[in-house]
Amino acid sequence: MTYNKPAVIQHGRGVHARVAAMVVKKATELARSYGVELELETADGRRVPATSMLAVLGLNLRQGAVLNVSARGDGAQAAVEELALFLQSDFATDGQASLSQVDELLDETTLTAEQIFTSMAAGLVVTDARDRVVVFNPAAERLFRLPARMALGRPAGEFWPEAALEVVRVSGQPATRHLELPGGAVLATLTPIRLAGESQGVVTLLEDISRVEQLAGELRAVKELKERLQLILDTVHDGISVVDKDGVITYVNPAYEEIVGQRRSDLVGKNIFVLSPHGARARALKSGEKVLGALTHKPNGRTLVANVSPIWVEGEICGAVSVVKDVSEVEKLAEHLHKVMARAEYLEQELSRARELPAAFQGIIGSSGALREALAVAQKAAASTSTVLIRGESGTGKELVARALHAASPRAKKPFVRVNCAAIPGPLLESELFGHEKGAFTGAWQRRHGRFELADGGTIFLDEIGDMEPPMQAKLLRVLQEREFERVGGETTIKVDVRIIAATNRNLEEMVRTGRFREDLYWRLNVITIFLPPLRERREDIPRLAEYFLTKLAKQLGKDVRGIAPEAMACLEKYSWPGNVRELENVIERAVNLAEGTIITAADLPAYVREGGIPSEGVPTAEDGPLLPFAAYEKAILARALKECGSFRAAARALGLDHKTVAARARKYHLTGGQAREGGRRMRAARPL
Repeated sequence: MTYNKPAVIQHGRGVHARVAAMVVKKATELARSYGVELELETADGRRVPATSMLAVLGLNLRQGAVLNVSARGDGAQAAVEELALFLQSDFATDGQASLSQVDELLDETTLTAEQIFTSMAAGLVVTDARDRVVVFNPAAERLFRLPARMALGRPAGEFWPEAALEVVRVSGQPATRHLELPGGAVLATLTPIRLAGESQGVVTLLEDISRVEQLAGELRAVKELKERLQLILDTVHDGISVVDKDGVITYVNPAYEEIVGQRRSDLVGKNIFVLSPHGARARALKSGEKVLGALTHKPNGRTLVANVSPIWVEGEICGAVSVVKDVSEVEKLAEHLHKVMARAEYLEQELSRARELPAAFQGIIGSSGALREALAVAQKAAASTSTVLIRGESGTGKELVARALHAASPRAKKPFVRVNCAAIPGPLLESELFGHEKGAFTGAWQRRHGRFELADGGTIFLDEIGDMEPPMQAKLLRVLQEREFERVGGETTIKVDVRIIAATNRNLEEMVRTGRFREDLYWRLNVITIFLPPLRERREDIPRLAEYFLTKLAKQLGKDVRGIAPEAMACLEKYSWPGNVRELENVIERAVNLAEGTIITAADLPAYVREGGIPSEGVPTAEDGPLLPFAAYEKAILARALKECGSFRAAARALGLDHKTVAARARKYHLTGGQAREGGRRMRAARPL
């Protein structure tokens, strides 16, 4: 409960020191008796506790002054009525005991004032009506280099002739002087003491100028820091708003105005508990904890994400700071980041491989006419942006030529992205090439950028293009024609600038005839065709290739093998190399591991290489005893192919059949179990790079 009542001072001398002490004594007794807090408020709005001697005396109340007496508490009305009645009385005491208590209060107030004077950092000199010193605090002693006992009671002019105390006392007007004292330069503020309209002395405050200059320097530093912070806040792209402890918005930066679509004049001064009582800023102020990642929808249609932090000062919350971003901007940044990270991840996987590749076409070993003819076409194609189709048997170096073609092209500084179409299952190939959106299918936890996006501006190498399923062929055709696509599960059309290099060891013409390869895609790919000859058609390159692989592999394996014996080289040149350069590298690696000396001999080579044939590995032939049914030969060939290749798809490529045919025949002969797995493990261990 709060109660107010006006009171008019009737005492002729107003509320002087003794009367003020009586008022404070009375207010203190009433506050204890009624359990309330009593306050006095003047007509000009000054409000002080009625139980403070210095505060009441500082009101300088004269006869006729009007006070508003107020109290809070259950006994407010009774306490206010009694104190108001007392203030309007003649302040008569009720005996010697009361006067003693008043005198004690005056003594206590005097002691408090003395303690204040003593602890002041500024010098304090008070003179009376005859300019005699009545107060001379320790700071004044330090500035005058004079002890108080030698100043008190003396006319100030005896040791301070330039003070102009008499002028101020007589004129009744305050003055300011810059003076030189023994303790240093000071700024003196002289204020007359007036009682009942008469000048009764002068109060002089002496501020050490060096201290003032220090404070001015600190003020300039604070002002400069404030201006810098203001400039930073005004130039950042994040929206920033500040609220005080009551939730009133005190500041918003220009970015915040732009993001929320409102002017500063419409925001500053508004209370968030009214605008958004359940918003992130309100929650932060109520809980005293950070609120991170809060989504909010503004009237302008924008969705914002906000981070709000409460401002703590000396253990109390004095406000909060909110930093907001437009979600669309965040999504753009996230999109760019995902793309960069996806490209970085892919390039990291390919880095070691790229470092080992020779530079452009100079690193392709061989001087045979067939190879030189193929490389001449490739070098001319490098300067173009047309699609290139590299054809040749497995192991002839199609990827090596594709990388060299990219390295010699204007796109050399852009990405080179390789995709093995045969190694990726059909259902996953679309996502691999074009990417997918989050939630496009089970397991799509986040957006993924496809290989075409990663290759933007550069080259994409589609290896084993002949193994691509017809549905994917149609989608690839659109990319070739329009240079655009959509991610799996997405609706946004993405345009790319990608050069396509394709490669295959399959007979595309036969596949087109039988309907397994789209004719329109065939003509789109078959713009510039490079035919790589098999190793058996360029036997003159075998010695150089063998020596190159020997040097490289001996260094990698840490073996001291330096050359190849003539009889061993003759075996290598005689062999037909169905696996081409990859098989040659594999044979050299085997020989380097098995060689007992520094020279590879014929004994270090596989028996089928020495004999110039292909290992039978138990496959029956027409010359091996009695003639067998065709199914026996078919089963033996399939078993060997699965054992060596490790999968139906790879076995199909090796046998020149399609994947479905090999799978069906394997199930017919019960070859779907251990043959493929066991053979696959051995092949993975021995397959050349």
